[in-house]
Amino acid sequence: MKLLQNKYFIIRVGDFATNGNKKIFYCLFSICLCIEEYINKGITDCFKIMIGSTIVWTIIEYLLNITKTRVIKPMYITYINGEQKLLNKYFGIFLQGFQEGGVVTTFGLYFGDRLFNYKYLLLFHTFIFYIITNLLTKQNTNNQNVSKRQINTITSLILISSITLYNIKKIYENPLHLQRQLQMLFAMTYVCSIWTFIAYYKGFRKVAIYNKDNHKKKSNYKDSLLILGYDLIFEIGIAYITFYNWFLL
Repeated sequence: MKLLQNKYFIIRVGDFATNGNKKIFYCLFSICLCIEEYINKGITDCFKIMIGSTIVWTIIEYLLNITKTRVIKPMYITYINGEQKLLNKYFGIFLQGFQEGGVVTTFGLYFGDRLFNYKYLLLFHTFIFYIITNLLTKQNTNNQNVSKRQINTITSLILISSITLYNIKKIYENPLHLQRQLQMLFAMTYVCSIWTFIAYYKGFRKVAIYNKDNHKKKSNYKDSLLILGYDLIFEIGIAYITFYNWFLL
């Protein structure tokens, strides 16, 4: 792979983002985790990181939407009787921000803190099984690209490099938080890697490579692994640790 000569894209395909029911369920589950932590441990760390990262990611999703980088299609909720109702566009952006930010960071912190407790590990993997089942049973009824994002623009690489250096600095200054952050990092990348693998297998997430002349090149499994792996490790794992340093230190 040629880091700067080629352009590497991650593509979201289909109507995956339009199901408001599942997003609301993920959000409510995250809130329940925060409440359970407060009741049993008397701390609000999950609440802090959930609220903070949700606000940040909602702003990001709004900016992605108005710049047409990622178009949030109209979301809908489905009632028990099968009736569907469209959600307000901005509420949909909020739900997207909540899921992309609040849910992931809450899962990472909550289950990262409990990696060595088999009861919580069972709950963690039960929810992962739910995610896998939903993805495997979902049919792609819309093969259109929802978003196409280049991961190796100069701006993106500078931003990710800066975030990485910032997090290294904060860990150096707060060594007592190192293990907790590593466990959160593992929990986030673990669940997101499973989601990404199944989404790639089902065709909901793809990669594309273009050379310097903007001609599309054929990609292989190794290219997909490296591109999606970069997204998992840096744009999710390390980038989301920033929320820990912002809201918990």
